[in-house]
Amino acid sequence: MLACFEALARLGSRETAAAELNVTEGAVAKQLRALEQWLGTPLFESGGREPAMTVAGRRLAQAMTAAMETIQLGLEEVSQRPVDRRELRILVPATFSMHWLVPRLPRIEQADPAFRIRVHTTHTGEDWLALPHDAAIRRDGFLPSGYRQELLFQEELAAYASPALLGGVDLREILEGVPLLESRTRPGELDRWLAAWQSQKINGMRRSFTHFYTAYEAALAGEGLLVIPTALAAEDVRNGRLVPFRPLVKVKGARHMLLWRKADEASTTLMALAVWLRQEMASSFCG
Repeated sequence: MLACFEALARLGSRETAAAELNVTEGAVAKQLRALEQWLGTPLFESGGREPAMTVAGRRLAQAMTAAMETIQLGLEEVSQRPVDRRELRILVPATFSMHWLVPRLPRIEQADPAFRIRVHTTHTGEDWLALPHDAAIRRDGFLPSGYRQELLFQEELAAYASPALLGGVDLREILEGVPLLESRTRPGELDRWLAAWQSQKINGMRRSFTHFYTAYEAALAGEGLLVIPTALAAEDVRNGRLVPFRPLVKVKGARHMLLWRKADEASTTLMALAVWLRQEMASSFCG
């Protein structure tokens, strides 16, 4: 059951997941139903051939990704087999990985079957230099000795909330009783957006979360308004899970850099990755 769920969450397609597992699509669907029954909660929205994951589904997918990465790293440490260097190990912030990068990975693998990316999610404060990697996406401005970096994009921040929460609030100049959400890993973003809005009519209480992805899930669940990078929120806006509040009010956010060791500077794989990431991000902003 978990193998079927992990493959579908990673690949985004029942047909592709079935092919990878060498089973039928019906077998994948049966295992997913059994897993949902065992958990007692739906992992995918109802309706559609490839329905979106629920909040519970996203949380399980994140846990499964971390678990599979841990297993893979352990196998590499004890194995005497040569590592497939066509596979690029990249460290990525958790929210950026879950809401932007991972859903786009099938496109790059379809464009070039020899180019594969294995994503390992990282969290603020984690010692990422100790993790096996070929490259890392970072937003903290830290450049370790022996590394080079290249700018991928700079975030643009706007405020979003669940449509059920806002109702008609987005038609007025006041946030009355709407909780304001923020993350302790992104200090100051809410205050900078509020300053750009230049409104003093704010009566909502603040709720602080340890990690940004937790605050993001709270916003999706209708628990408050959150300042989010526009590229990360775009898919949930298209699917009607989030709506912007004062969409013209935006502020600049962190700069995301691609880091790699100087010894790998001539790697064509790394250069191809940088080009692809910039192209995809530009497409996100245009969309």
